[in-house]
Amino acid sequence: MTKRFRSLAVIVFIIVCALVAAISAIAVMAPLPKWGRVLMMGAGILIGAGGVYAFCSALMNAEKDYHGADYAAMIDSVTGGILVLDGNSRVYKVSDDARRYLGLPGQAIGMLKTEAIKDEELLRCISLAEKGESSLTEYTSGGTTLRVLVDPVIFSGQIVGTMLLLLDMGEQLTLQKLRREFASNVSHELKTPLTSISGYAEMIEAGMVPEKDVPVFAGRIRKESKRLLSLISDIIRLSSLDEGAESEKEPVDLAEVAEECCDVLARSAEEHEVTIEQELEPFVIEGSRSLLSELIYNLTDNAIRYNRPGGSVRIKVAPGLVGVSDTGIGIAPEHIPHVFERFYRVDKSRSKQSGGTGLGLAIVKHIAEKYGAEIEVESEEGSGTEIRLRFKTE
Repeated sequence: MTKRFRSLAVIVFIIVCALVAAISAIAVMAPLPKWGRVLMMGAGILIGAGGVYAFCSALMNAEKDYHGADYAAMIDSVTGGILVLDGNSRVYKVSDDARRYLGLPGQAIGMLKTEAIKDEELLRCISLAEKGESSLTEYTSGGTTLRVLVDPVIFSGQIVGTMLLLLDMGEQLTLQKLRREFASNVSHELKTPLTSISGYAEMIEAGMVPEKDVPVFAGRIRKESKRLLSLISDIIRLSSLDEGAESEKEPVDLAEVAEECCDVLARSAEEHEVTIEQELEPFVIEGSRSLLSELIYNLTDNAIRYNRPGGSVRIKVAPGLVGVSDTGIGIAPEHIPHVFERFYRVDKSRSKQSGGTGLGLAIVKHIAEKYGAEIEVESEEGSGTEIRLRFKTE
């Protein structure tokens, strides 16, 4: 019972006692025959007892409603669905999620278990719970895979009902699949440069390479090592983003960041015979300078790598907008929805030549989502690609 209800009970009890005492005093002092006084005192006691009974009944109902609403809110707030059956195998409580998963009507309270649940495996688990045995099973509802824990409800050593906890496993299964695919891709991507490095080094060690060709082989080892380091760096960055690691926030001018990225990538652009053009207006947002720098760097680096000799890359920054366009090989329409997936490559042979890790645009997507930016892609195969990030501005 809450403090509020206890205080009310005390006040009502005092009032009733005062009322009975007043009636008794009047009966004693009033010029009435003895039987009249007794009758009046009895009436006062009955009135007091009736008042106490009526108040206690109202108090118990209010307490029941109060906690009933509390329990209903608790059940609905649980992640997953909850269904409680009473000792007669009838629905006693049901959350909105459980109602949806099991396809129950709005007025499900009081339904028999065989009316509410049609799945034979769930009914078998409920029968086990009614005998005191817990069980765990899976149930599919509308394409959603649920893991269902069925437990007996025990009170004072007696089984008084059954509780079903239904958990949506769809998201978890998807994450597990992504992790497996990611681990498989990482193993493959790491193995490729390591195999090359090991092969070149073994040939040099065995004296199979003419002395004049040693610098060439050393250059290949250096190139593959650089690719390996880039891959490891991108994997670490993605893992950090997946874990939601927080970075220190500060006011960052994306125009300044873009200019810095252009300076860093100037040599790469020169090697690929690509010119970089800039159209920069101040655009300041609150965020991590390193993350935002990586976002623009990866977009620009990607535009340079997949360009053509004599091509150009244009970087535009304006309030609410970061855009990078190129005159490169472009992307076929069927590939556009997948280019931000990890290790997805439109042209695998071109990616190997360019030294890309296949994770650059996946990192861009993660960082963009972190800052609530929408990604727009326009591309024409053979003509070039433009990627725009639209940030929310107040």
